[in-house]
Amino acid sequence: METRRVFVRDATGLIRSFGWIDALVMSLAVTGPTYFGIASQIGFVAPADPGADFTLSALIGLLFMIPLGVAYYLFSSSLPRSGGDYIWLGRTLNPIIGFIGGWGMWISFLALLAAGAYVWGSVVVPVFLVTTGYTWNIPSLVAAGASFGASTTDAFLGGVLLLIIGALITSFGARVYSRVMDFLAIILVVGTVIVIYVLATTSNQAFISAFDNYGGSGVTYAGVIQQAASNGWGYTPVTMSITLLSVPFGVLLFNGFNYSVYVSGEMKNVKRSMFYGVLVALLVAGILDITGLYFAMNMLGYEFNQAAFALFAAGKWPYAVAPWLALFVPMVVSNPYLSTFLQIGWLALYFWWGGGLFLAASRYVFAFSFDRLLPASFADISERFHFPLKATLLNFILAILITYLTIFTTFVGEVLNTTAIWAIVWVVVGIAAIVAPFRKGLQLMASKWAFIISGLLTAIVMSITAYFAFTTPAVGPSTLLSDGFLLVIALSGTVIYAIRYYSLKKRGIDLSLAMKQIPPE
Repeated sequence: METRRVFVRDATGLIRSFGWIDALVMSLAVTGPTYFGIASQIGFVAPADPGADFTLSALIGLLFMIPLGVAYYLFSSSLPRSGGDYIWLGRTLNPIIGFIGGWGMWISFLALLAAGAYVWGSVVVPVFLVTTGYTWNIPSLVAAGASFGASTTDAFLGGVLLLIIGALITSFGARVYSRVMDFLAIILVVGTVIVIYVLATTSNQAFISAFDNYGGSGVTYAGVIQQAASNGWGYTPVTMSITLLSVPFGVLLFNGFNYSVYVSGEMKNVKRSMFYGVLVALLVAGILDITGLYFAMNMLGYEFNQAAFALFAAGKWPYAVAPWLALFVPMVVSNPYLSTFLQIGWLALYFWWGGGLFLAASRYVFAFSFDRLLPASFADISERFHFPLKATLLNFILAILITYLTIFTTFVGEVLNTTAIWAIVWVVVGIAAIVAPFRKGLQLMASKWAFIISGLLTAIVMSITAYFAFTTPAVGPSTLLSDGFLLVIALSGTVIYAIRYYSLKKRGIDLSLAMKQIPPE
């Protein structure tokens, strides 16, 4: 039986259109080491782990990600195909393991798109409107931001707009995609560097002075701390034990640094492109995020930050939006034009992010379909744009559905532990890296010890991450229901594989042949 009868066609139809700059930009887009990325680490960790050193937890998270980065670099350079880890796991360990891993990751990508749409609509847009209103003294914008942030309908519509923009960026071929993503990268990187400079050159005393005189609100830095204390809050000193509990957030801060591997089959000079798209991307993300966090907390102060989030949680925060870093930076930027430029970067990050994540998610669908595990039509390639547009459309529709469930129900938040999915798959990737040198027929681009050592370290550190994902509610829902849903994902992947295997077998197509060979380019 010929292999060509197993795969949808003899060639993927994808073109090697991307270079190392594209790979770097794609990974940085999803990782988001920007103004928003710095702010998000503070915004997510502060309510969950008061007493954590954000900078140190991010540094430890970066160290956890290094062996994973090496493993992904080695695999993507050796087996550059759409679908990334789905291909590596299936061809190295077992086809069913590969599909379950890829299936789970794809579902997590859809959930991530939905979560991003929700955050953009409920946090990013309101903060942008409110701060722009304060900057230019336009009360109507402040009111609009407050109203937008309080409305689930507005948050949903804003999220849908974001998903539309992200899907469109990935719908017009490699040339348009690269130009749009590079343009956004320039705006965001320049803006982030300026933000870090502002944070580095603004002392805590200077911030206090700016805060106390901001917007004519009468709110003071000391008043925030006093009001929080009178409301029952007490300062939690920064300790190593609490910092270690927040390490999973440090790991998640860098999630996405390796997502260019999912389009490695479309990269020119794969080894070089993946070096920049994985390892250099992780390095850049680490420098920008950790530097920004260090200077941000020097400016804000941990006590004030804890008090602000305590007041917000109690419903007594005096400003119209949550105490994210993007509310505070405009307070210390005296030039309104510069402040507006920085806030535009805050707003635009998610366009960049959506473009990167939609591209990665579409390649999962394409890879599944090319192997005939999903309907073959999703592996169709546009003759004009040479992109799998049907796969992108499927992701768009499903992302809107999950966004709706995320905003208007508690289902997604209660049952879907995406952190656990990532950690488990990363552990299995580590195991695959250990096994790969001993599998016949795999042409590996590095020594077996590079695979084995990086795989062993990846399996160890991601097992630790998985433990936190299953035991820490702030990291992921940690209930019998959420654990059961992970089992449902695994079982559904197994059932889909079995159904396709036997249905194809009746048509004279042996799916096992595909799973024993690397897909054609």
